[in-house]
Amino acid sequence: MKVMILDLDGTLATTANVHKEAWEIALKELGIPVEVDLDLLMGRRTMDIAKILAKDRYLELFELKNRIYDELVPKKARPLPCAKEMVEAAKSKGYSIAVVTSSLRRSAKRSLEVTGITPDLLIAGDDVERGKPDPYPVLLALNILKGEKYMSVGVGDTQNDFQAFKSAGLGKIFIIKGELNLDLEDLAKRGAIIVRTPCDVMQELGL
Repeated sequence: MKVMILDLDGTLATTANVHKEAWEIALKELGIPVEVDLDLLMGRRTMDIAKILAKDRYLELFELKNRIYDELVPKKARPLPCAKEMVEAAKSKGYSIAVVTSSLRRSAKRSLEVTGITPDLLIAGDDVERGKPDPYPVLLALNILKGEKYMSVGVGDTQNDFQAFKSAGLGKIFIIKGELNLDLEDLAKRGAIIVRTPCDVMQELGL
């Protein structure tokens, strides 16, 4: 069985920057200085990011960020070009579809509503103890869907996605050069196929 394992924010929907904006607003409201590049944290679990940014105030930041995100999504989130078409074409070619996201399940459901995509499996950040870049959620998806890793494909938009896919041994890894200001040259050297949108993934896979 082959599985297409998809990140969600910045991969299927234009929500990576919505998450980033929610973090920025929440940090400002709480008066917490930002000492790291937020772009590099995207793709990690919400709770993990909150702990990195706010230390002992992480729960306060976690709750405020989630409230702000819920307010922003309906106004700002849109599906990426060909996102739904890619999923439908992959299903027609025999792929099972897993969305593996570091976002909370409640946030993921809101983002998926924007795309109109219904995956065979959704694994969210609060479903697992170890999130990306750890391969655990990717391996869990393969196990549940009985997928062969060498036949399976990963599509994401961050270094954390790439690391999780690579460590899980996926046969092909696509990284979308999207909303975040990331240097993807190193990932290309390590085997990632850099694309602009899900439309390019369809073309590369012959979907």
